[in-house]
Amino acid sequence: MNLALTIIFYIGLTVTAIGLLLLIILACFKKKLKGTLIVILIGLLLAAAPVGGHFYLTQKAQQTADRRIAKKEQRFNHHEQQLIKHLKKSTVATEYVAKKYSTVWQTLISDGSVVIGDGSYGDYEAALAAEGQILLSKGKLDIADDQYINAQSDYQKMKQNVTTKNKTELTLAKKALEKTNHFTTVVTRPTGTYQNYTDRIFKANQRHIKAIEKLKYTYTKTK
Repeated sequence: MNLALTIIFYIGLTVTAIGLLLLIILACFKKKLKGTLIVILIGLLLAAAPVGGHFYLTQKAQQTADRRIAKKEQRFNHHEQQLIKHLKKSTVATEYVAKKYSTVWQTLISDGSVVIGDGSYGDYEAALAAEGQILLSKGKLDIADDQYINAQSDYQKMKQNVTTKNKTELTLAKKALEKTNHFTTVVTRPTGTYQNYTDRIFKANQRHIKAIEKLKYTYTKTK
């Protein structure tokens, strides 16, 4: 209860107390009590008004808070949808790159050399570097990065609108981002042996897909 309502409340109690005191005195002297009863009624009304006012203000404040939370949750849900969409697009682009690198490497192993563009390569590092340049010139490497950057932006907006209700989803979104980033890193840095590279791709892909699906499932379940 704010200061103004508190003052009115205590004034009402004081008036009521004075009215009751007068009522007792007048009753003892067998005087008319109508005026005193009016004073008591006024005091009670004064005391009751702040209580009602406080209740109204409290309800209004709660409604405002509820609307604010509802808007935050609505924005959170929108950016969560966008994050899932951008992560999936990043995944598709990264899988395309992985397939290209794997095909080049596999061809080199089976044939001893591989033709990329206008050149023929017998060394896997040079061959993969050449394939990487082609992918870069076609914008294929940028797609995965751009979509991941979009997802990062979505995550930051989710953080700005997080409420108690969706903290778990924010945690899952962060994990999905981390796993997707790891998958992209593994794919775009083809090192080691061919078998080692493809094994790492498979494991990283499985983990990040699982993280995205878990986020998607939680999102669908809670909406």
